[in-house]
Amino acid sequence: MISRGKLPFGQKLGYSAGQVLDGIVSQSLSIFLLFYVTTVCGLPGGLAGIALATGLMVDAVMDPLIGSLSDGWRSRMGRRLPFMLAGLPAVALLFVAIFTLPTGLGTMALFAWLTLLSVLLRIAMSLFILPYSAVGAELSEDYVERSSIMAWRWGIGMLGTLVAVVLGFGIFFAGPGGTANHGAYTPFAITLAVIFVIGGLISGRVVGRTLDRQHPPAFGEGGIHARLLRELGEVFRNRSFRVLFGSALLFFSALGTHATLGLHTNTFFWHFTSAQTQMVTLAVFAGLLLGAPLAGPLLKRLEKRTVLLIGLVGLAVSETVPAGLRLLGLFPFQGTMLMWALSGIVFVGGILMAAAAIAFASMMADAADEHEHLFGARREGLYYAGWAFASKAAAGVGALIAGTVLQIIHFPTDLAEHGGLAARLPDGMIHWLGFFYGPGAGLLYLGAIIATFLYRLDATSHAGIMRDLAERRAAAAAIP
Repeated sequence: MISRGKLPFGQKLGYSAGQVLDGIVSQSLSIFLLFYVTTVCGLPGGLAGIALATGLMVDAVMDPLIGSLSDGWRSRMGRRLPFMLAGLPAVALLFVAIFTLPTGLGTMALFAWLTLLSVLLRIAMSLFILPYSAVGAELSEDYVERSSIMAWRWGIGMLGTLVAVVLGFGIFFAGPGGTANHGAYTPFAITLAVIFVIGGLISGRVVGRTLDRQHPPAFGEGGIHARLLRELGEVFRNRSFRVLFGSALLFFSALGTHATLGLHTNTFFWHFTSAQTQMVTLAVFAGLLLGAPLAGPLLKRLEKRTVLLIGLVGLAVSETVPAGLRLLGLFPFQGTMLMWALSGIVFVGGILMAAAAIAFASMMADAADEHEHLFGARREGLYYAGWAFASKAAAGVGALIAGTVLQIIHFPTDLAEHGGLAARLPDGMIHWLGFFYGPGAGLLYLGAIIATFLYRLDATSHAGIMRDLAERRAAAAAIP
């Protein structure tokens, strides 16, 4: 195993290509899926929220198992690549299937089919994403270089998201029916699947060629169930992990609620056209993309926790304040002026969120180093499984909240009979939609900010940990 210092740029870029899968699939599901299954396919919001949340919850429970298995897997392709190669084609097939729901099914049959597809798709994603993310913590142990790898990975993922948004709003849903056009969703999904499969294959090639940088399989005794419980107990004994896990739970709950209600809110609260919704959405992801190169200089000058806090506060303000001001009658913009005002606000919020996400991923890798220092074992797979568990469980809560909100406010599932996207909905319904989209989600962001203040690992303490680990490894290598 060679030194895990600076990673060659070509390998850094090739590895980062795998993030296209997460960028495309996660954001496509977040932006389009709830709208598709409720407004286009006619499934009640409460059932849709339960179906989508079930997929995330089951997958969240599976994540620690997948992480533990990849930590200890032994093969000639290493411990991560076999899982990535198994998950990639399954994600492609299931992604297309979930945007090709059959017509003519009854309500409960459609609910059951959506639930099954949601569960399988989320598990398939974890088979690829968890081992892929864990490799990022192994390619370098340098405190600054690790942030650079995370920044490139984030940037490529945001490029994938931008492609999904542009192809969706700009091509497939650009016709008269807009996002209510049932027949546009299948070709939209097929096109995106081809793109992320190519990115996944490029990344898999780099992972296979950097086995000398990756840690050997973790040693474990006993059956997988006993080993997993023991390893999970070990992971939660690390204070840094507990803080990051709790912060992620609150953050992703807020983000999931806000994002899942986004298309409904843009259409009926802000009264945007499809083109205006596309502009605001592109502004968000343009900020997320631009935030990747800006995160590097910030992370060189400031502690990672500080960058994370700046990003969380900025994102919370950009996503909650405009809707809150509108409800108070203090955000009077309309039409094109409203579109540009919101685009500018969410663009800045996207930049700050990118910096926060990159800092968070790098902090999780540092916590994995601390874990080896404390317990003598590498658990990158479980650490990123914990982060994934928090994000998916919380996103499931967000989807459930969003679907329940739609059910409580009696949002119509037969929208075509009310005038389609031009429907006039009661003011009370629209106001509640804006509240849960903005200030309601903001309360969860506030919890994430408070939790982050409890994180203590910084550059100085991490440097001491790495010196100790280097001495231990040298001593172990000297023993015959």
